[in-house]
Amino acid sequence: MGEHFSVDLNGDLVPVRLRYNAQAKRLILRIDRANGDIKLTLPSHVGRRAAEKFIQKQVDWIVRERAALGPIHHVGHGAVMPYLGKDHQIVFMDDGPRTIHRYDGEICVGGPADMAAKRLENWMRRQAKKTLTERASVHSEMLGVTFENISIGDMKSRWGSCSSKGGLRFSWRLLMAPYAVMDYVAAHEVAHLVEMNHSVHFWAEVAKCVPDHKSLRRWLKTEGSALFKLQF
Repeated sequence: MGEHFSVDLNGDLVPVRLRYNAQAKRLILRIDRANGDIKLTLPSHVGRRAAEKFIQKQVDWIVRERAALGPIHHVGHGAVMPYLGKDHQIVFMDDGPRTIHRYDGEICVGGPADMAAKRLENWMRRQAKKTLTERASVHSEMLGVTFENISIGDMKSRWGSCSSKGGLRFSWRLLMAPYAVMDYVAAHEVAHLVEMNHSVHFWAEVAKCVPDHKSLRRWLKTEGSALFKLQF
């Protein structure tokens, strides 16, 4: 697990995973939205004792955040999963070619059922990359910038990121969010190619691409955590 210490959460001793980052200017506390793990990033000059004191002050917040995550849902045959914000029933065919097709309200996964969930996740990753590449290209043209490449991952604490070299990275789980929400995240990361911060100027760039970005940000804050509870 690496370096860690435990915190008492209403009688349960829960580990806090520590990570030192020389670039960090402050302590950064995150709750893994998939499994509730507690992660604390520390500047290199901050010691373990200071970290423990910091966590003790955040206990109430940690308890609330972990409680809000809810149970994990495993995606299997007959399960219902959102695709671009609309519920689809998952059908594991258990025969035929290992192909996946989306029909009206259904996603049918061909091939043996034992690995169908993994095939579905990989297909979702490919669909997410295709759609996000299309939208990032539109927004980059709008703002007069170019990105180096696009990659897809399963980040636990953010929906997207932009590197100083122009690389964009997105969570494939955005494919389960409404299309407008996915589009907003693409615009958000492209706007970082203009402003590598969250200043007034940055949000002005986002607004050029997605005028209604505030309501879409609210959706991610209130509804987005549920997408991390779906396990394949």
